Amino acid sequence: MDCIINFLSWSLVLSLVTSRKNYNYHTYSPYYQYSKLRNIRSIRQITDDAMMGDQPDSGPNICKIKEVYGTGERFYQGFTDKRPKRICDRPTFIRYTCCTGYSREETGKGCPITKPLTNIVETAGDKLFLSKFVALLTNTELEESLKFDGAFTAFVPVDEGFLNISYDDRERLHPWTFNAPSLVHYHVVKGRHSYSKFRKNQEIPTLYYGAKDVRINKYAYGVVTVNCARIIMPDQPASNGIIHVIDRMIKPLDSIGDLAEILLKQDRFSKFSQLLYKANLVKMLQGDRHFTIFAPNDAAFDRLPKIIKEKILTERKVAEAIAKYHIVKGVHCSASTIMTWGLNTLHSGSLTFRCKFNGNYVNEAKLLTEDIMAGNGVVHVIDKVLLPDSVKNMLEIAETYDTKTFVELARNAGLTDKIQTKKDVSIFVPNDDAFAALPPEYMASLREQPGIVEQMIDYHTVLGSFTTDKLRGNQLLDTELKPTKLKVSVFMNGLTIDDAHLVIPDIESNNGVLHVIDKVLVPPGLNMMELLNVDEELSMFKDYVKKAGLTEKFTSDEQITVFAPSNEAFKKMSNYQKKFFLESESGIKMLLERHMVNGVVVSIGMSKDAIFTIPSIQSDSLNLTFDSDETTLRINKLSKGVTLDMLATNGILIKIDRVLVCESCKQVEIKKELL
Repeated sequence: MDCIINFLSWSLVLSLVTSRKNYNYHTYSPYYQYSKLRNIRSIRQITDDAMMGDQPDSGPNICKIKEVYGTGERFYQGFTDKRPKRICDRPTFIRYTCCTGYSREETGKGCPITKPLTNIVETAGDKLFLSKFVALLTNTELEESLKFDGAFTAFVPVDEGFLNISYDDRERLHPWTFNAPSLVHYHVVKGRHSYSKFRKNQEIPTLYYGAKDVRINKYAYGVVTVNCARIIMPDQPASNGIIHVIDRMIKPLDSIGDLAEILLKQDRFSKFSQLLYKANLVKMLQGDRHFTIFAPNDAAFDRLPKIIKEKILTERKVAEAIAKYHIVKGVHCSASTIMTWGLNTLHSGSLTFRCKFNGNYVNEAKLLTEDIMAGNGVVHVIDKVLLPDSVKNMLEIAETYDTKTFVELARNAGLTDKIQTKKDVSIFVPNDDAFAALPPEYMASLREQPGIVEQMIDYHTVLGSFTTDKLRGNQLLDTELKPTKLKVSVFMNGLTIDDAHLVIPDIESNNGVLHVIDKVLVPPGLNMMELLNVDEELSMFKDYVKKAGLTEKFTSDEQITVFAPSNEAFKKMSNYQKKFFLESESGIKMLLERHMVNGVVVSIGMSKDAIFTIPSIQSDSLNLTFDSDETTLRINKLSKGVTLDMLATNGILIKIDRVLVCESCKQVEIKKELL
C-alpha cells in the first residue's frame, strides 16, 4: 500500500512539474500529495519543522492539527504545543486549518470570517458534522434542552464512534419515550467544563438519571480522556455550552461492576482470579480506590513454565508478587500511551507502558482488549503473564539487563545450576562494557577455562542479601572466594565496590539480590607491603616504611589508603626537606602518615567537578581534585596520581609523583629541637 501511495504521489509531482504551473514548495511534498489522495482539506499541509522550514501564514484564528502519518489519527490544538516527533512509532506532521467557527476570505491571511454561535445541536451538526449524535437526539426531550437550555458540556463521539457497539448498547441509545433517559444523556453534563480546567481523575455527574458520573483523566502531552475515550477536538464553542469531540461512545462506569466483578465473572480470567484470591487482593479491588489492572487471560497462564505454575500454587509470597505486579495505582487508559511511560506497580517493580506500530504493550505483553471500564478503575487484557524479578532466578534476570556476557560465561562454564540454587546471596554482576574492557588474554582465559570463570563469579558473590540500604562506607563483605572480601565505599555520586561503580542497584530475585557494576573485579593477592615489594619504583618508600616502624600497619587487616611517592618524587625533594624529614625515625613517620588515610578511598568514586577533602593519619588534610580532562588526579594541586586505585587485601595504593610536605610536621620538629 505504501509503495502504491509513493508511486502515485511522485507521479502527481511529475505531472505538476511538466505542466509548468506555479505551485509553492509544499505542493511537491509527498505528505501533501498523500493528503490529497485521502481528501484531507486544509489551508496548508506541511511536515514537522525539522523536515520542512515552511510556516503557516500570520493571519488570525488558525489552529494546528498534529496528524499521525498513515493513520488519519489527529491531535488538535493544545496537544500540539508539546509536539512529540513520533506517536506509536509513526512519524507525525502538522496541518493548519481554520479554528471551529471561522472561515477564510478569498484574499487575505488567516481566518477572519466568523458567524454567531449556535446551540449545541446545531453546532454539532452544521459545523462539526457529527450527524449520528444529532440523529439520536431527534424528537427527544434532550434535543430540546440542548437547543434552548444550558449551559451544558457535551462529549460528542465522531460518527465512527458508534460502530461496533453491542446490541444492548445500541438499544440503550434510543429512549423509550420522549422524556426517557438514554445513553446519549450520559454524554452530557451541566455547566461549561473547558479543556484547561479538567483535572486528573475528575468525576462529573451527567444527565443520565442525574447521578451517573463520567471520569476525566489528564495525561502528559495534553492527552485527555473521558471514560478512556480520547478527546480529539476540545473546546468547540456553542451558544449554550461547549462540545468536546471524542473518539468513541461511552457508557456508565459501573455498567459492568467494580474491578473484582469484571475479573471474577468472566471465564477468560479464571486463573488470574485464582491468583488474586491466593494473594488476598479481591477485597481491595472491591473498594473505592482506583487501579489499572493488566489482566492476563487463561491462555497466558497456560504458557507459563511449569516451575512458576507450581510456585504460584504452593508459595503465597510468589502468588502475591505476581498479582501485585499486574496492578498499578490510578487509571491509565490506552490513549495515554502516545509515548513510553513507566508505571509503578503495587509490587516493588515498574512496568513499561508503550504504544508501538502494531498496538499497545506493557513490557513485552500485548494488550488484546483495552479499556474495560469499572467503577473503580480500568482493565486491559494482555497475552502474557508479567513476572517480577523477585520470582525469577538470577540468570533469568541478568539476561534482561546489559549483562549478557556474564550469563554466557556462566552457562559455558556449566555454572547455571550453581548460581540458580544459591540462596540468600548478593552478586555484583559486571555489565557487558566491563567485559569488553578486559585485556584480550584474560577474556580468552575466561572463555576457555571454566575454573577461572568460577573463581571470578565467586569473587563477585557475597554471602547474604545486601540491598543498598544495608551497605555503608568502609564495609567489608565476605565473598564465596574465601578469604577475600569486597570493599564498600560511599561517595556523593554513589557507591563503589572495590574499584567499580554500582550502576544498577537492588535487583531482587527469588534467591538473592543483583547489583550491576561497571568493571570486572579482580581479587587482590597481595597486602600493602607486598605491593611495595614488587614495585621497584616504590623501593624508597618501602625502605622508609621499615625505618619508621610502620611495617605492621602495612601488613595488618586494617584498611588504609596510601598515596605513595615514587623514587623520583623523593629525589626531587630539596636537601633541606630531606634533612628535615628523612634523617630521624619520627620525622619519617610523620611524613609517611601525611600520605596515609584510614579507610578506603578510590578515585573513581570522587566527583570530577568537586574537591574531595579527607584528613590524613598525620592530621593534615588531603585535597583531591581532577583536572579538566577528568582523568588526571591531583593531590594538594601539585602532586599528580601516576597509578590509581591499586587494590591490596588491606587497602588502596595510589602512586604519586611528588612528596606531600606538611607545615604542621615542621612545627612539631621545631618544638622538639627547642626542648
